[in-house]
Amino acid sequence: MTSKQKLTILEVTRRQGISSKTGRPYDMRTTQCILWPNSSDDPRRIVGAITLPEFAKETPKGEYFAEFAMTQSMDCHLVPRIVALHPYVSDARPTATLKAAAGAKATASAAT
Repeated sequence: MTSKQKLTILEVTRRQGISSKTGRPYDMRTTQCILWPNSSDDPRRIVGAITLPEFAKETPKGEYFAEFAMTQSMDCHLVPRIVALHPYVSDARPTATLKAAAGAKATASAAT
């Protein structure tokens, strides 16, 4: 089962090196992000960090629609994991500025 929420990525931190236990190289990306509520009933935003999965390592800062699933961490805790990440597109349309509206009005009057 998955859940979907708006996620704003503020910063991506890269950690890389060689594991002292296995001797194998690792390359991880951790994000500082804001998780937005799904409804207006709970206006709280959650600020925190989450590790980006392999497929999303090169994801830039911005707003996304993230799909989460629960997984087990190395210390047996249940933690959310991003399983899909899509650019977030707002439903709100930009409003015309007064200057743009005045320019459009002048163009319309000149055409008549």
